[in-house]
Amino acid sequence: MPQPNVRDLAVAGPLQNLSIAYRNRSYVADRVFPMVENVPGDAKIGRFLKGAWFRDEAGMRGPGARAVRGGYPMDMLDVSLSEYAFAKEVTDEDRRMSRLANTPALSPDQDAIEFCADKIDLRKERLVAAAVLAGTWSGLAGEDAEGGWAAGEGNTFITDVETRIETIRANSGIRPNVLLICASTLGQVKQESTLLDRIKYTERGVVTPDLIASLFGLDEVLVGDAIYSTAAEAADGSDFSGANVWEKNAGKGSAFLFHRPERPGLKVPASGVQCRGAYEDAQARRVSRWREAAEHQDVYEVAEQVDIVVTGPDLGFLWYDTVAT
Repeated sequence: MPQPNVRDLAVAGPLQNLSIAYRNRSYVADRVFPMVENVPGDAKIGRFLKGAWFRDEAGMRGPGARAVRGGYPMDMLDVSLSEYAFAKEVTDEDRRMSRLANTPALSPDQDAIEFCADKIDLRKERLVAAAVLAGTWSGLAGEDAEGGWAAGEGNTFITDVETRIETIRANSGIRPNVLLICASTLGQVKQESTLLDRIKYTERGVVTPDLIASLFGLDEVLVGDAIYSTAAEAADGSDFSGANVWEKNAGKGSAFLFHRPERPGLKVPASGVQCRGAYEDAQARRVSRWREAAEHQDVYEVAEQVDIVVTGPDLGFLWYDTVAT
């Protein structure tokens, strides 16, 4: 795999304090499915089935009689942690050369750790996105919006969201409080005349995620703008073919409406959770370093144990093909 050769990177003057890097500016996975820490490798989550809790069964009790009795069934959701890891080496030569006066702003050890950590963050983003995009939510494997959220005549964004807020409430007794919308869909919604007409008398009259959240009475609107490359690695580093993490079909947009608790806990409803294990030092993420003496280099590895679990499929709703047909 290609690595920066510090000896080939000579710069001078103020350019020593300048470098360019591409990376995702934000990941939203932890704000979609909240984290549950210190989970053992194989475990189960107890789930109270909702039917019993909504039956109107209480009856009048006569003198000396027994009260009506009943119970509530439960099922168990399997949790099985998988460890995801990535490593990068740092050679003695690169570490030594990075200290010279005419080399760029490189910190080989710190750069290696950040590079590996970002790989884990990207993997988790894609794992949560895959669980959402491949899930069956409110009884459906998503609803084809047929490009109906694109700006222009016939836009169905407001109607669709209001309709499915009611779908989730009617099926669970719980109102969804978060909308995740991919970046391309947000770009179209911001130009939608029906939405603009509703906000034309606001202070700024500009469509923002916060304004959309207030329009529907949601706690938050998340923007899924992370990308990943599908290209095979090239020795010269020229490989790149971008794909959107939060799209079911490439280039066509997606959105996900769901309920997210303030924090997971006992008898707390949630559409999904991330179960994460702890390492020997009680840390959720392990950063390891070891020496490869023959190669005169150190290797840094970042690892995390996690499982993505859909816990409440009736607490979410997915749309796909929101901006294209």
